[in-house]
Amino acid sequence: MQALAYYLTYPFLWVISRLPFPIVYIFSDFVYVIVYYIIGYRKEVIKKNLKIAFPHKSEQEITLLSKKSTRHFCDMFLEMIKSMGMSKEAMNKRFVCKNPELVNAFAKANKPIIVMFGHQASYEWTMVLDDILDYKVYAIYKPIKNKKFNELIVSIRNKFNSELIAMKEATAVMSKSAQQEAALFALVADQSPKAARAQYFTNFFNTPSAVFKGAERIAKEHATAVTFLRVTKVKRGYYDAEFVLISENGAQTKDWEITDTFFQLLEDQIIKQPEYYLWSHKRWKSTLENTKRAFELSPRVQQ
Repeated sequence: MQALAYYLTYPFLWVISRLPFPIVYIFSDFVYVIVYYIIGYRKEVIKKNLKIAFPHKSEQEITLLSKKSTRHFCDMFLEMIKSMGMSKEAMNKRFVCKNPELVNAFAKANKPIIVMFGHQASYEWTMVLDDILDYKVYAIYKPIKNKKFNELIVSIRNKFNSELIAMKEATAVMSKSAQQEAALFALVADQSPKAARAQYFTNFFNTPSAVFKGAERIAKEHATAVTFLRVTKVKRGYYDAEFVLISENGAQTKDWEITDTFFQLLEDQIIKQPEYYLWSHKRWKSTLENTKRAFELSPRVQQ
């Protein structure tokens, strides 16, 4: 059934990838109406998260942000499909990196680097950065259950020569590569672990938030540089990206300094453009109360 669904859907996706952007966005508007008003995709999860992040906003403001966030989600999904039919030149005009020299300086020094970013603006189009960076780029992702659609997503994200690594294999590959070559590892780092796996809680929107520790552990073990990638939506279909240095050498940072800094930078970014964050994932599903194992608290939480 999974293969059948793929073969029935793929021709439709191929057609979308060949349409001009104005038509793609007309279709996105139609999809938004279905997703928000008819299906109601994760509408309550989105509103709950927005109320946690912005407790002083009115119900009307929360609803408006919820609608804008869902509309952006539909745009971003169709932009990912559209990228199937886009050239490097077209992508580079729409996703512009302001300061690749910051990262390329570490490449010249043959130093591995980790790039951390969140589910903000266009995290799907970050794949085009491989074309302007002097690194072998590994992108860490979470495979979806449908194997055929997973293969399609991998082919789209691999289009500009980055190599995808499944999340469960990431730590092993990062550790091995850090010893052999100067590579760049890009990962969406605001995922939330299940309560059974939560080991550290940082402060995110004044709320204790369980986070993964893999990126920081690798950075400290292998003395890699670490940057945050700030992606800003300029207008529909256009984004700016900027690298922000977190550490030149992860081994010289205090425990959890990298993680705490990342989440502070991400929060600052989201506050400026809250409608472009992926509020539909259950960011605060793991709490201090439902976590049964031993864990550490960020000093920012304890304050």
